[in-house]
Amino acid sequence: MALRKGRTARHTILLVGEGASDSAFLKHIKSLYISRGSGVSAKIRNAHGKGPDHVVDYAIRHRQNAAYDRVLALLDADIEMSTAARRRARSKRIQIIKTEPCLEGLLLKILGKYVPPTSAECKARVSDAVPAPLTSPKDYQANFPKDLLDERRDDVTELGRLLDYLLFNCQ
Repeated sequence: MALRKGRTARHTILLVGEGASDSAFLKHIKSLYISRGSGVSAKIRNAHGKGPDHVVDYAIRHRQNAAYDRVLALLDADIEMSTAARRRARSKRIQIIKTEPCLEGLLLKILGKYVPPTSAECKARVSDAVPAPLTSPKDYQANFPKDLLDERRDDVTELGRLLDYLLFNCQ
């Protein structure tokens, strides 16, 4: 009896979100851009907040458990990362993408709306623009379809970097 040839991933990536909304957004992006059999395997983890230093350490711990080709941490820029954490991330080859001032700011940029300077204002403005709680990937489907993301990726730097990194279009 002939053995069935299994699928193998040519590239593996670990995506770490700072919180539930970040992880849900990353899962939504993954569902749109990485299809079965594409040769890319992406795992998404939720670091459950606690600031950027914790997220970097969380990514480092998870990188040690498996051999990922790439590791990316999506962080809010409203809390400054320590120099030591930045150094650890660089030494462990963890790509950091900061959203200004938070994930909701990135979402507002994608929607082409004004981005307030504080996280609290961004969260209030997003809740006005998007009625869903944004803690599940399905909450993003109606408001952030693939064609919108493709259209906005050149205008929204963080989105472009995220997609390029996810699709192995950059070094």
